[in-house]
Amino acid sequence: MKKVLFLIKFLLVLLVANAQQAPDICLNFFTGDYCRECKKLEKEIQKLEAHYPTLAVNRYDINQDLSNVIRLTDLYNDWKVPPESQHIPAVFLGKRYFTGTIKASAIEFEIRMLLKEANAPCPEPLTETTTKVGRQKKLDTLPLLTIIGAALVDSINPCAIAVLLILLTALLAANEKKRAIKAGLAFSTAIFIFYFLFGLGLFSAIQVIGLSYWFYKVVGFLAILIGLGNIKDYFWYGGGGFVMEIPRKWRPKMKQLLRSVTSPMGAFSMGFVVCLFELPCTGGPYLFILGLLAEKSTRMQAIPLLLLYNFFFILPLLIISGLVYFGFTTVEDTNKWKNRNYKIMHLVIGVMMLILGILVVFELI
Repeated sequence: MKKVLFLIKFLLVLLVANAQQAPDICLNFFTGDYCRECKKLEKEIQKLEAHYPTLAVNRYDINQDLSNVIRLTDLYNDWKVPPESQHIPAVFLGKRYFTGTIKASAIEFEIRMLLKEANAPCPEPLTETTTKVGRQKKLDTLPLLTIIGAALVDSINPCAIAVLLILLTALLAANEKKRAIKAGLAFSTAIFIFYFLFGLGLFSAIQVIGLSYWFYKVVGFLAILIGLGNIKDYFWYGGGGFVMEIPRKWRPKMKQLLRSVTSPMGAFSMGFVVCLFELPCTGGPYLFILGLLAEKSTRMQAIPLLLLYNFFFILPLLIISGLVYFGFTTVEDTNKWKNRNYKIMHLVIGVMMLILGILVVFELI
C-alpha cells in the first residue's frame, strides 16, 4: 500500500513539474461589438483555449473602452503594421500579428510553434505602461465647449438658414402661420434625426474598421481646407469657381421641392431630402467632431455628445421659427439679415475651422 501511495505521489510531482515547465502562450485579441468577423473569431479562439490549456487570451473591446482603442493604435505603431492592414479583429501572438479576416488555423500554427519554445510566463494583460498610452495621450473626455462651439459654427452656415427661410416663405404666403411654425419645427426635427443617425453610423463604421486615428488626422487637414475655403469666400466670394455653400446648380431643384411643401408632415419628409443637399455645405464641422469622437471616446460616450451637437446645430432654426411665429421678426427681415451678413458668417466659420484643424494636426486636442 505504501508503494502505491509513493507511486501516486511521484506521478503527481511529475505532472506538476511538467505543468510548471509548459510554456504559457499570450494572445492579445482586439475585438468590437459590431464586428461580424470578430464574433466568428471569438468562437474559434474559445475552441483553441479549450484545446491548449496554457493559452492565455487577453480580450480588448475597442467599442466599450477608449483605452483599448489607444492600446491598439500603439501596437499598430510599435509593430509597424501598414495602414491598409489596420483592421479588427486583430490578434498579437508571439512575434506575429493577424488582422482582418483571420483563419483560426494560422493562429493555431503559431501556437504550436510557440509551444516548442521555452517562453517566459505570460505577462499581465496590456496596461498603459506596456503600451505607451500614458505617455502618448490623455484619456480626457472631449471638451463640451469644443462640441458646442463646432455645432454653433455649423448652425450659422448660410445654407441651413436659407433653406428654412424658403420653407417658411412658402407657407406664410398662404397665410398659414400656425402651419408654418409646425412645419419649421418638423423640418428642424427631421434634420436633427438625420444628422444624428448619419453621425452615429459613420462613428461606428470608423471604429469597427479600426481607422479612428487616421480619420482623426484626416479631418484635421480637412478642417484646415474648409477653413481656408470659407475665409476665401469672405474676401473673394465665388472666387475660384466655387463657394462653401450648396452648389448653385442644385439650388433651383431644392427651391422647387421646398415650395411644394404644404404641411408639417411634408416639411418633416423634406428635411431628410434637404440634408442630402446640405451635406457638402454643412458637413465639414460635423466630420471634424466625428473624427475627434472616434479617436477619443467610446460609442456610449459619443451618443450623448452627438445628441448635444445636433441640438445646438438646429437651435438657430428653432429660434428663427419661434421669432417669426411670435412676430418679433419676419421672413423678409431675416432673409435681409442673412444676405447682409453671409460673408461674415463665412469668415467666422473659416477662422474657427482653421483653428480647430491646426489643433488636431498638432494633437493639441
